Amino acid sequence: MQTLRAITTTVLCLALATGACTGVSNDYDDVTRFHHPQNEGANASVHGLHLRNAYLVGGAPGQQAPAELPLYAVLISNRAAADRLERITVQGGSVQLAAPVELPPNQPVGVDKPIATVSGLSTQSSVPMTFTFSGAGDVRVQVPVKERVGQFSSVAPSASPSPTP
Repeated sequence: MQTLRAITTTVLCLALATGACTGVSNDYDDVTRFHHPQNEGANASVHGLHLRNAYLVGGAPGQQAPAELPLYAVLISNRAAADRLERITVQGGSVQLAAPVELPPNQPVGVDKPIATVSGLSTQSSVPMTFTFSGAGDVRVQVPVKERVGQFSSVAPSASPSPTP
């Protein structure tokens, strides 16, 4: 009888401990709780919109940083309706979007080319940037500046802004 009681107590304690470790939360929007992206850029989530691997590409080691830095980022919307990246602001500089950035539901955007060009920055290892979306609101992240070396040596030098009508 004592053995059965000891087994029952052990099973109950294990069940309680396991339940406490799951991190159950009603915040379904924060996918980073479950999966931390394996990349070298900035990552954030807000209201069903996910910003992944945001980074700037600077100059080659030992060279002066270019006047314009390409901004790479992948944007994914899990929202029911489409969203739109309206603007990006950066402390101490300016940002020119390559084109209007429409975000259809469940389709990654920004996978193969820069989404913007950033100018007016002094040499830094990272810069605070705010991404403003029409539906999801603002996302503020610390975006790293990568040297043009290794995997970053072959990326496109800048985004191509679309002509203004």
